[in-house]
Amino acid sequence: MKFFYYDESFLNKLNPLSKVIAPIPIFILLCMINDVWTPLAFIFLTAFIVVVLGKIPVTKFLKISAPILVFSVSILILFLFAARSELTAGSPVLFSIGPFNIYQISLYAGSAIALRIYALLILALPFSLTTEPSNFIRSIIQNLNLPYKFSYGVMVAFRFLPMMETEFNVVRSAHKVMGIADESGVRSYFEKTKRYSVPLLVNAIRIGERTALSMDGRAFGAFEERTFFREIEFKKIDWIYIFSFWTVSAIILITLYLTGLMGEIGFYFGSFG
Repeated sequence: MKFFYYDESFLNKLNPLSKVIAPIPIFILLCMINDVWTPLAFIFLTAFIVVVLGKIPVTKFLKISAPILVFSVSILILFLFAARSELTAGSPVLFSIGPFNIYQISLYAGSAIALRIYALLILALPFSLTTEPSNFIRSIIQNLNLPYKFSYGVMVAFRFLPMMETEFNVVRSAHKVMGIADESGVRSYFEKTKRYSVPLLVNAIRIGERTALSMDGRAFGAFEERTFFREIEFKKIDWIYIFSFWTVSAIILITLYLTGLMGEIGFYFGSFG
C-alpha cells in the first residue's frame, strides 16, 4: 500500500519536523481524555488537514484509515462484553445478548476508548502521508543536529524493507515458474520458510555489500560534518502551521469545555457524561 503522496500540497511543502511537533500536545491530551466528543472533534480536524491541506483523495484516506477503524471498533466490542463490574454498577442495561448484559456506561466508555485510539492513530497521517522519509532524515540531521552516521543508517534500514519485499516476490515467482506450489498447513509453512530463507539471506548480504561499497566510495563517515544538496530549514510557514494548529485545537477544547461536553481528564475512567 502506498503511504506517501506528493501533490505539491501545503503539507508537502512544510518542514517534516513541523508536522511532528504540531500534534504532540494534542496527542498527550487525548491520552487522558475520557469523553467521546473531544476525540471526535480532532478526528474531523485531522481529516480536514489530510484531505484539504494535504490534497489526499478522500478514498485514499478512508482506505488507509480503515484498518485503524476496524481495530477501534474491535476495542469497542471487547469493552462491551468485558467492562469491569465497578464501572457498570448502577448503570442501566440497554439490551442483552445471551448471558451478556450491555450496559449504558459500557457503551459510552467503550466508544470513548475506541474514538480515542482512532484519533491518536490518525493524528500521524498528516505526517506519514505527506512526508518523504529521506526528507525527514535530512530534517532531523540539519535541524536537531543529530549525528548523520546514525540518521543515515536508519534511513538505509528503512530502504531495505521494500527492497527485501521485492526480492521475496521475485523468489516466489521463480518458485512458481519451477512448479513449486505454496500449500497450506503447518508443515508447508516450515518448508516455505526453509525455501525462502536461503535466497533472501544471500540477497540481503549482496545488497548490504553493495550499499557498504557505495557508502565507502562517497567517504561516508570520514568527516564530522557533511554538506547537503538540499537544505531543509524551519521557515515562517512552518511556524504558522504549528501555531495555527495549536490555536484551532485550543478553540475546540475551550468550546467543548464551555458547552459541558468535555469529560474528566485522567488516565482512569471516573464518571462519564
